[in-house]
Amino acid sequence: MANIVNFTDKQFENRLNDNLEELIQGKKAVESPTAFLLGGQPGSGKTSLRSAILEETQGNVIVIDNDTFKQQHPNFDELAGSVAKF
Repeated sequence: MANIVNFTDKQFENRLNDNLEELIQGKKAVESPTAFLLGGQPGSGKTSLRSAILEETQGNVIVIDNDTFKQQHPNFDELAGSVAKF
């Protein structure tokens, strides 16, 4: 299993650069940036709160969503298939 878990340094660097470019595209620097960290169980209102934040910031926010990033692991399908389903 250890072989499918690891990113090579080059794979990580490539993903990081691709993501950074996409995340900052069209965003404007602000004097006092603010971070919003959202977490919670399914149905707890994260999506509604995220929508409110996007509206309040007029979309000038960088969204980092774990559900998006975990799928970028080069061996995601194999890793997901190796986890026991409950």
